[in-house]
Formats: sequence, structure tokens, C-alpha cells
Amino acid sequence: MSEQSAKDFSALRDERHRLEARHSNPEGGGRLPGAPTAIGARFRMSALGAARSPRLAKKEGTIVGVSRINSSLRVLFDGSKSPISLHRDYVEQLIAEQE
Repeated sequence: MSEQSAKDFSALRDERHRLEARHSNPEGGGRLPGAPTAIGARFRMSALGAARSPRLAKKEGTIVGVSRINSSLRVLFDGSKSPISLHRDYVEQLIAEQE
């Protein structure tokens, strides 16, 4: 690797670390604040998720876990037998109704 390529690579790596530090949760986990991560929470597809996956646009379900990929959640749609992974920007948590 040439010296210039090494410097470019190092600069890109440092910039990525700065961005991750700026956008990560100070409590750890690398999650953005406000992201629906509560296991057992009800969710529906967000506007972005509906645009990217029109077949899933009207569906709702339950968050059942986190994926091995930090930016994804494991979700179980109502009526489905097995969970799938979705990017956390594709789901929005439903607010529980007060009884």
C-alpha cells in the first residue's frame, strides 16, 4: 500500500469513528436515541419502510429481538410464524393505549 493510500484510508477510518461517536447513544450499544428497541413493543412500518417494502406497508407486529447487525431489529409480523430482520429506520413504535 502506498503512503498516500495509507493516509487516505486512515483519514476515512477516523471520519467514520467521529460520525459513529456523534450519532451513537452515550449509554452504549451504538443505538440512536428514540429508536424503537424495546423487545415486546408493538410497531408498524415507517414511511421509509413502506416506500422501500410496499408489500409490508400496512403490516404491524412485535419487536422480538435485535439482529446481529447493529442497525437491524428482529420483528414478528402479526400472522407470521417466523421473525425477519428489518433496519430500525423501517419501523416505528406504536404508542400503547392508556386504559
